[in-house]
Amino acid sequence: MSKQTEADISASTADEKYDCIIVGAGHNGLATGLVLARNGQKVLVLEKNNYVGGMGGTREILKGCLNEVGASCLFPLSTEIKSYFDFESHGVELIPLPVMAVNLAGADARPLILFKSPLKLAFNVLRSFGPGAMLGFVRLMKFCQYPAQVLDRFTARKAPRKLEELIAEAKTSKQREHLELAFKGSAMDIIDKFFPDPIKHRELRSSMAFAAVQATYKGPYTAGSGMCLIYTMAQEGSDGLMQRVKGGIGKLSDCLAQQISELGGEVRLKQRVSHIVVEDNRAMAVELKNGQRLYADIIVSNLDKQATFNGLLENHTLNEADQKKVDAFTHQGAFVHMLFKLKRRPTYSAHLKKLNNIPGAYFGGAMVLDPSELQRSYETCLRGALPENVPLAFQIPTIVDPTLAPPGFHIASAYGFYFPCEADKDKRGKLRDQMGEKLIDHICLYMPDFREVIVDQAIFSSDHFASMQGVTNGDWTHGLLHPDQMIGDRCLIDGTGHTTPIDNLFLCGASCHPGPGVTFLPGYNCAHEIMAATVAGSETIAETASKVTSITQGPAAHAA
Repeated sequence: MSKQTEADISASTADEKYDCIIVGAGHNGLATGLVLARNGQKVLVLEKNNYVGGMGGTREILKGCLNEVGASCLFPLSTEIKSYFDFESHGVELIPLPVMAVNLAGADARPLILFKSPLKLAFNVLRSFGPGAMLGFVRLMKFCQYPAQVLDRFTARKAPRKLEELIAEAKTSKQREHLELAFKGSAMDIIDKFFPDPIKHRELRSSMAFAAVQATYKGPYTAGSGMCLIYTMAQEGSDGLMQRVKGGIGKLSDCLAQQISELGGEVRLKQRVSHIVVEDNRAMAVELKNGQRLYADIIVSNLDKQATFNGLLENHTLNEADQKKVDAFTHQGAFVHMLFKLKRRPTYSAHLKKLNNIPGAYFGGAMVLDPSELQRSYETCLRGALPENVPLAFQIPTIVDPTLAPPGFHIASAYGFYFPCEADKDKRGKLRDQMGEKLIDHICLYMPDFREVIVDQAIFSSDHFASMQGVTNGDWTHGLLHPDQMIGDRCLIDGTGHTTPIDNLFLCGASCHPGPGVTFLPGYNCAHEIMAATVAGSETIAETASKVTSITQGPAAHAA
């Protein structure tokens, strides 16, 4: 493009100039847009799909059903996020889950029932697994508290710092050892401390091991998998744990999009951005697939780093150090995701009949493996082969929200791990379908009639997530939960959470701290960092990094 002055651009594109353009209407992109719109900014959000929410969206996949391909449950929101977005006052209905999960660890194993009530949970662990297991559970939760505080998963408007710095600043050698184990050790190094008996503690060991590997391309005995366990076990404490959103989790994004529109902003669907326009190392515009250019003072990408810099910015050369940093992030989607339409609710096998008397016990949970078998499954996946058994997370959301399916029907969904995502591409389609059959077989171990109640189904692998959502290698985490790419190491510019080496270009998605999950924090924090950088005036964004840090660490007041 020939160089144009700001006056030229303003004169020729008066109706198409914005304060901020956001690429991607996932929940974080919409969160960034709404914060800026509430603060008087002219905002445009562009989405290539025909729905908002991205991997936190809801749409019809199976006829007559509302399906979620990606996130499905709302986990704890930080107090600040909950107060700022106030979803329920904007029409979102949240459904409590008295039983958040039922984890199953074998045909002869005892079910681990995770009640929302801490008292019920403790009593059930004591009754089912004995006092040693209950004590171990309490001690594990206590062990996780300190590293979870360092991980800082639920703090808003705070620039993250590098893990090595945080470990070095621990006050005592014991605390440093604690953090080294939590963040660099394996999940089983931690689990063995609290559930050492592989027979008495079988179900708890299996459940905790599975919790530690869903967002990381590791096995439970692999160094660094402890980080994912800490991330999973971190609690915000503001209002319980898992909840469902009535009508599907996409209602949260619908709510944000509607508010942006009401404030004069725009959310445009089926608008594929082909690239971000950069001149003199400054992001100036986006160009759509049809060739149209839209200009803005600030450009924000809700895509992961590699999709942003190696895709939307493939024609712009970063300096060698910055490009190395971008390329160093690990992305692997070692899963298949299945959706099912069922003609009736399936039934538990005879040895699980007691679950029939517990309201909500059919909602879902996990079907897990012994930790050593889980490790073998990971190693099999690395070889490009299918694991013998497929561990999975499972839900029948119509148990609590019948509006998601036609009358008389149910829907179910399942994530199965470890899919050999690095196998040759021409083999992955067949492997995907074979893994889907293995996944159904595993469900039938506990619900023998599951296969016969299926009337329709769909299966998605990481290849589908890559094409549908534009995520690198289908990795829904936007960068796996590995110790060297979390907290401050998740950032490109030290001292900031969202600033990039290109002036006026920010990242707002899960590739930023604190990472994956429907927390809205990456998007919310990005908007505040943009506003703080704007306050700094005419200096370049990179030059204002220290000012941004000091502002984002302060208790900024919320805009109305």
